[in-house]
Amino acid sequence: MLLPRLRRCEVRVRRSKRRNGNRWLLRLALVPTGALGLVVGLAAVQPPLAVAPPIETPDTKPPQLPPVRSLADLYKMRDQLQALENTAAPSQMAARVSTPTKLLQTLQAVEIRIQVEETAVENWDKAILAATEAQKLNASASGDTTATIAAVHELWQQAVDALKAVPPGSLLEQQAAARREEYESDLRAAAYRHDTARSGFLIPIAERTGLPLDSVHITVCHLEGECRRLNGDVPPASPASLIKVPIAVALMQKVAEEQIDLSTTVLVSRGNYTEDASDIWVGAEYPLRRILKRMIDQSSNIATNQLIDFMGRDYINQVLRDRGYTITTVNTKLVGEHTYPANAGGEPNEISMDELTEMMRQIYLEVRPGDDVLIENLASQYDTVLGYDGLRSTPAIWMGEKTGQNSKVLGTTLVMKIQDDYYVMSIAIDHSGNERAIRHTVRDITNHIAQRGHL
Repeated sequence: MLLPRLRRCEVRVRRSKRRNGNRWLLRLALVPTGALGLVVGLAAVQPPLAVAPPIETPDTKPPQLPPVRSLADLYKMRDQLQALENTAAPSQMAARVSTPTKLLQTLQAVEIRIQVEETAVENWDKAILAATEAQKLNASASGDTTATIAAVHELWQQAVDALKAVPPGSLLEQQAAARREEYESDLRAAAYRHDTARSGFLIPIAERTGLPLDSVHITVCHLEGECRRLNGDVPPASPASLIKVPIAVALMQKVAEEQIDLSTTVLVSRGNYTEDASDIWVGAEYPLRRILKRMIDQSSNIATNQLIDFMGRDYINQVLRDRGYTITTVNTKLVGEHTYPANAGGEPNEISMDELTEMMRQIYLEVRPGDDVLIENLASQYDTVLGYDGLRSTPAIWMGEKTGQNSKVLGTTLVMKIQDDYYVMSIAIDHSGNERAIRHTVRDITNHIAQRGHL
């Protein structure tokens, strides 16, 4: 039998367990899985009689538990430990448990691990249940209704959140991480559908341009990520100078990766000449910083073509693919009125308002090196007749913009502040040079957000 003092300690442990509704395990340090080499065989302690109680010295490390493969192993381990109070221990346990304190510490470690694993199983089951329900609902007869789309999105969010709550170090940790990656992909698709289903207000705004609805491409997002769109995933007839945003993004990655100073000078090749109103001249050297700036603020085609040569189209497109942009592609240098630059390329460039808006959103979140440089350049845009002028009669504050125009498209991407929130808006209209239509579209979307207080 255990000493009376150990009995009292064990009673306190059991009472603590009964009061465990607040999940005390989350406030305790998690015992590492690999190091949980708990004493699977712990022994009944039969200390010799003594006049005075033994002197205990504090342990600086938690007991090590042996590897376990399931909750059932842990339950069995706990039962063995609790049985030691009234029964003799097997010989393999006796070698590992020599004091009452050791027994209680080991029992506590097992209890902690059990609750870790029970939490993992509970959240895993929640995730599977939510995902299964989302799949059934999505395949139901009402799968295309706004209410069902919203419910499916909420269920995928619940599934991902539950997997995030699986404790690190638990037996389900790796399995949950793999399943979470799968569910996050489903969540992104559901979020896209949910946002699109709530984008109906863009239709009458686009119709007021007087142009065919399928020729108007709009994506507008809160800086934190919630979006509305009309034909946002459909590439416009041409990116025009809007393609300069992804080229700038790729340049910032290259200078960060290769630790290139933006003051490094680059010779602008004569082969990159095309009609251009900027102050970048072929045959002259300029710092990279200035070439970048003129590509953005003066929309220099010569500067753009030189940066394409500086990085290479393969590098630019690989950066875009690595960041998840599947539509945006830089294949061709930019051409003025008549003059084609050397090595111009064959396939046309492509972009979508969804991807352009996401690029701008990432820039203004300043998640990568060089984003501050891009923000500064976007805020110095010379062309103000589209987004900037479109915001004049609204409560929004213009924060930066890049415009684009050629014979196939007119468009802009801009960042604005409405009260304390930031939004990114990208608009392109195919086969039209109607600046007024762009301005009115910017104005109407902005006023809609301002009146509602949100998207």
